[in-house]
Amino acid sequence: MTIRKLPSGRWFAVLKSGRAYVSGRTFVSKRDAQAWLAREQAALAGGVDPRAGRSTVRMLLPVWLEERKHSVSAKTYVADAALVRLVPHSLAALRIAAVSDREVSRALIALSRTGLTEASVRRFRDSLSSFFAWAVRERMIPTNPVTPTRVPKASTPRTEMCPFSEEELEELYGRAVQRDQRLADILLVGAWTGLRWSELRAVRVRDFVEVPLPVLVVQRAEPEGVQVKGTKSDRSRRVSGG
Repeated sequence: MTIRKLPSGRWFAVLKSGRAYVSGRTFVSKRDAQAWLAREQAALAGGVDPRAGRSTVRMLLPVWLEERKHSVSAKTYVADAALVRLVPHSLAALRIAAVSDREVSRALIALSRTGLTEASVRRFRDSLSSFFAWAVRERMIPTNPVTPTRVPKASTPRTEMCPFSEEELEELYGRAVQRDQRLADILLVGAWTGLRWSELRAVRVRDFVEVPLPVLVVQRAEPEGVQVKGTKSDRSRRVSGG
């Protein structure tokens, strides 16, 4: 028997190739066990399970997010979880096999019209692409409909950075010292090195190297409310203050 009910009330699905055992997995419902088994059998055969493609985007997003939670950083997961809120109702209601690049492009344009920045829409597209890439791996659909799409160009000019001049920085530092000497010093280090706040939070005494030149070795980041992790580029670097 490929699917059997356990004493606990859960359902256990067994995947075989011929008579050889391949894998097994436990599910809360028999329907979930059947869906998983059908996808895995299709994968073994090198095809796509047409029944899996009947599930709607709205139904599959929570399934994807549950798996995503254990494979990405907490910050990335928060951004991905926003799909549940940001995906237009028209797209969420579609069967996943019926979604084409046309529907995805319409969703990107709709989000741009709500006032989201181009960077935010791009982050949405990245998360949506990850979702459909997962569906491809799970043999629900043959191709990722997000791949051919592009994020609409923003109609408003970009907001450029306006760094402090040296005189302005010294003036700001002088005002900050009056409130808190330690935080003022941190502000000065951050301004001269260009470190992100998350990188500053993760700096340790051992990261300061004096020979042959005084530099900070940046190899970790500690975003607020998140455990210490690698830098944004996943590479360490050395920075000086001038």
